This record gives sequence, C-alpha cells and structure tokens, in this order.
Amino acid sequence: MEKGISPLIATVLLIAFTLSIAGLLGGWLTSLTKTETETIEAGAKRTINCTGALLDIVSVICSSSSQQLRIAINNLGQEELYDFSIFASVNNTFYSNSTGGLNSTSTLRTGEQYILVYGCSNTVYCAANATVMKVRVTPGNCPQAWMEQSFNAKCS
Repeated sequence: MEKGISPLIATVLLIAFTLSIAGLLGGWLTSLTKTETETIEAGAKRTINCTGALLDIVSVICSSSSQQLRIAINNLGQEELYDFSIFASVNNTFYSNSTGGLNSTSTLRTGEQYILVYGCSNTVYCAANATVMKVRVTPGNCPQAWMEQSFNAKCS
C-alpha cells in the first residue's frame, strides 16, 4: 500500500498555492495600473495646460557676418514656454536646431518677447544673399503650440 497525502490536504495546498499566486499577480497589476494612470494623467494635464499656449514669430534675421540666425518670438498665450527648437528653409536647404534659448528655469512668460539665436554655417545656411523662406518654432514643453511662418529674409 502506497502512502500519499490525503485528498483534503491536497485540496488545501492547491487552494493556498492558487491564492498566493493570485495575491502576487494582484499586487503587480495594482502597481502597474497605478503607474500607467499617473503617466496618462500627467500627459493629459500637460495637454490641457498647453491649450492656452500661443506663439508668434515676429521677425527673422539672418547674418552671414556673425553666422547667426536670429528669430524673434512673442508669447501670446497663457502658458510659459521653453526648450525651443527651430526648423527653417534657407534656399530650399533645411536647417534645424534645438540648442540654446530658454529652458525650464528661465521661461518665456505671457506677453514677453525673446530673440532665439542659433549659429549656422556661413557656407551653407547663412551665406550672403541666402533667403530664409520658412521658419517653424516649437516649444519643447508644449509641442502642439508650434508656429510656422513664411518669410523672405535675405542673409546679409
């Protein structure tokens, strides 16, 4: 005669094992749900805050002597803006830059104007008589508030 565990003890062990696995999975799922909810909530809050963001490109100056592209912007909205990146079309050559300008500790407040200054290669982008045809400015903290404008600014 073989000895084994009784059916009652086997059932109790099986139920205990199932409940412990369910407890572990439940804790993990609760933690995952909380993390995902916080991430989505932060994104939604940022999107809602950025609905009041409005940016205007006032002027563009291209200087071949200083090898700089200067873009004057104005914050017409209710949200502070910073971490700007630009995209420009100069003589049908595309130029982009995301360095320089205001950051999260020094923001463009409502009603303020600021000149973004970007270095550019004299031989490619800021050559004498090159023409800046289009400029797009995008604030990093509110990327949906980008502004694009056509220009006819000659580099001097």
